[in-house]
Amino acid sequence: MSALSELLGSALPTESTSAQQKAYVTYTYPLQGADGTGKGVLDDGAVTLLESRSVISSSGTTGLRTWEAALLLGSYLSSEQGQKAIRGKRVFELGAGTGMISILCAKHLGAAGVVATDGDEAVVDSIKTNVFLNGLDTKESSRVPIHTAALRWGYPVNGETFAEDYGMEAPEVLLGADVTYDRSVIPRLVTTVREFFDLNADLEILIAATIRNEETFRAFENACGGSYQKVTDFFLDGFWSILRQLD
Repeated sequence: MSALSELLGSALPTESTSAQQKAYVTYTYPLQGADGTGKGVLDDGAVTLLESRSVISSSGTTGLRTWEAALLLGSYLSSEQGQKAIRGKRVFELGAGTGMISILCAKHLGAAGVVATDGDEAVVDSIKTNVFLNGLDTKESSRVPIHTAALRWGYPVNGETFAEDYGMEAPEVLLGADVTYDRSVIPRLVTTVREFFDLNADLEILIAATIRNEETFRAFENACGGSYQKVTDFFLDGFWSILRQLD
């Protein structure tokens, strides 16, 4: 029997099996010149990821695909204003998922250092794969390498061993995309944000969120104590910059 006959005669995978399969996806964020003239694209801002096709993986995690809020945050960071916020800064991402935002910062936005974290070890392993795909897993790269680590919100962040634990000094920019997805995680998230403010009182935080449930996001706003400044609005989306220490 020929290989073609065997292929045609084989059973099709079930819908659930197909959903768990991964695919290569490339996201592009064309970057304009720093002078803001818009003349000529200097960089295609391409980030290639191996990510899940499913919303929730068989292990129950949602971190193996890129969500709308990450795409929103990537769009902002690729703007002239966003590039200024990242260029030359030490960047730390919470709930990094596929690592798309961290990779964008290291590969195209000129960050001085990048750490991508997630609370799920399997997701962290997936980030490592995507870091490798984009050539950012070695110091031999012309771009800054990305360090990855597991970080569970709500636990103390040790300032004395921070550089040893994460391969970078205390961050100047803290990023998060779709980290307000569940009301139950918000107290732990805000506790972790406060921990990072203790490391650097001048820390800037950029959080992008798809507002699926207004009560859940309102709980996040209340937990922040009003210490945030809205940067811009999108339909069914919110983008916030927390600029001073939480109350």
